[in-house]
Amino acid sequence: MTERFYDISHLSTTQLQGLYTTYIKKGWKDFDYYELMPEGIKPTDISDAEVIMSIDATHEHNYCVLMIDCENEQDGIMFGFGLSYYPDFAVYLHLPLNLLDELVSKYGLIAKEEAKDYTVNEFLIEDHLRNSQN
Repeated sequence: MTERFYDISHLSTTQLQGLYTTYIKKGWKDFDYYELMPEGIKPTDISDAEVIMSIDATHEHNYCVLMIDCENEQDGIMFGFGLSYYPDFAVYLHLPLNLLDELVSKYGLIAKEEAKDYTVNEFLIEDHLRNSQN
């Protein structure tokens, strides 16, 4: 299992909205609650327009991760976006691995340490603590 997180904190709201708008056509999205919900309850499926309007560069749940051989995930790149108008859940944009070089170049993504057996929540907490110290 390999997860490599990429820093997207330097991207503006407009850049993140543009990234979503451009790349949703090359991947797929899904939604998930921040807290575990009873089995069978799914977040509302909101439109791409609503997602774009809810993306905010300052949201604490924004991240990018490259995943290879991760349990229950297809190999690829995933962007997580916290949604300002939907505080209970986030949207996840899943993209194929072959877009990594393009995304790194176009958006100046910088890889953080490779993490093994490192959950997204652990990454977000550590990243928040590191940024608050700077």
